[in-house]
Amino acid sequence: MKKILTKITKSIVFIALLAVVLYEVNEILVPKNNHLTTIWSSTDRYNQFYNMEKNTVDVIFLGSSVVANAMSPQEIYDDYGIRSYNLASSGQSIFFNYYWLKEALKYQSPKVVVLDSKFIFSVYPDSAVNTTEGTYRECANSMKWSPNKVEMINELCKNDPSQDKLSYYLTNLRYHTRWAEIQDIDMNAELTSQDELKGQSIITNLGDAGYDVFVSSDTSIKADPVPLMEEYLTKIVDLCKENNIQLVLVTYPDITMTDAVNNRMVYYSEAYGVPYYNFCSVEHYYEIGAQLPKENVIEHENIWGAIKMSQYMGGILQKDFGVQPVQDEQWSSTSYYYHHMIGSADLSYINNIDEYLKTLAGDPQYITFISVKDDAVRFITDEDIALLNELGLKAPFKDMFRYSYCAVIDNNEGAFEEKSADEQITINGSLDEGKLIYEVTSGGTNAGIACSIVINGENYEANGVGFNFVVYDRVTQTVVDSVCFYRNEDGEYCKR
Repeated sequence: MKKILTKITKSIVFIALLAVVLYEVNEILVPKNNHLTTIWSSTDRYNQFYNMEKNTVDVIFLGSSVVANAMSPQEIYDDYGIRSYNLASSGQSIFFNYYWLKEALKYQSPKVVVLDSKFIFSVYPDSAVNTTEGTYRECANSMKWSPNKVEMINELCKNDPSQDKLSYYLTNLRYHTRWAEIQDIDMNAELTSQDELKGQSIITNLGDAGYDVFVSSDTSIKADPVPLMEEYLTKIVDLCKENNIQLVLVTYPDITMTDAVNNRMVYYSEAYGVPYYNFCSVEHYYEIGAQLPKENVIEHENIWGAIKMSQYMGGILQKDFGVQPVQDEQWSSTSYYYHHMIGSADLSYINNIDEYLKTLAGDPQYITFISVKDDAVRFITDEDIALLNELGLKAPFKDMFRYSYCAVIDNNEGAFEEKSADEQITINGSLDEGKLIYEVTSGGTNAGIACSIVINGENYEANGVGFNFVVYDRVTQTVVDSVCFYRNEDGEYCKR
């Protein structure tokens, strides 16, 4: 009997160890990302949501990538004190909106849920659940194991028989070829455990210069929804009613709004008894106050457009739905990071060297690399020199006609290095315990006109005649700008 018990014990231990190993293998092989590695990150977005204190999120945003771009929980908190979280993700259809809302309600008790309408209509006509297989996996992989996840997988595979259900439980079946691609982000959970933007995805490119605002002209036609999406919209409505949550339907500004789509959404608003805001319409669009193209609020909104949209949405949440401000360190502690990201995005659009230098001097998290190409100081002014001095530079710039010059400025540590000579020169070294390796080369007119600024093996300089700047951000550990300035004989600085 004792031998039998021993064998049983050993078998149980073996099975338990095998289960642990299999679980760890599955976790490692699942693709991961964060907002520093991709625009529409998902891993850190959902992990951060799970890390929020229970019952502290008063507003949840749901939808696809247009919502992820448009809604800034930090902006809404800074302006109105409203605690929100952006649970939207790229390609997330109404099917997945429902299951992520259901999952969210295990941890939070929101007063308002804002749902985008885009995926009620056909976006991916060849997909059973109106999105891509990549989104299937992303939404499933990011959810913790629970009855909600099991239900989502079962319903997904029922609606799309092409999916291998077992591969959602044993993800190594789907990702077994990723062994050669494993990186730090796959092994180090800390790299995907925190999202200081609370779900917002930031883009910084400018939009179009104009927008044709939607004006309703025909109230008789209605667009056809995807039947399964309509079914899950009803589920979301019912889930919100069961939990005493105010559901708000919205459409963010885009170029595809039609009478048929608008009329269908108005119909849903009346049928379900929930408000609908069409931000494409004359009634709302101009109230947003965005100045195109810089503050792009069309389609995928940029960081400046998101500011305007979030401010407008915050006002609606406060005035129309009575969401009250609450002081919460979870949002207060991330305000610096958010505004720092805005400042870094602004750098690329500063066209005046004096303003540029003032901006660099004002942020302690920047490390600035400078390389002069050709004759950059020919028309330099006393004001330029004063601003360069504020950065800690001490070179006699007016005496450096046709000279080579390069410098490294670390605003945080107060340390810098600069070198000038009548020959080609190079500065190299490392910062941040070897995480940042650099090599800066300069050649003035008398030294062969050379220029390079290499950061961690990649050449970033604009390589224009004049002062070449490359700015590294210690907060995000990325290069955030590369530009060249040169003042001409008319006293004007040209940006290259």
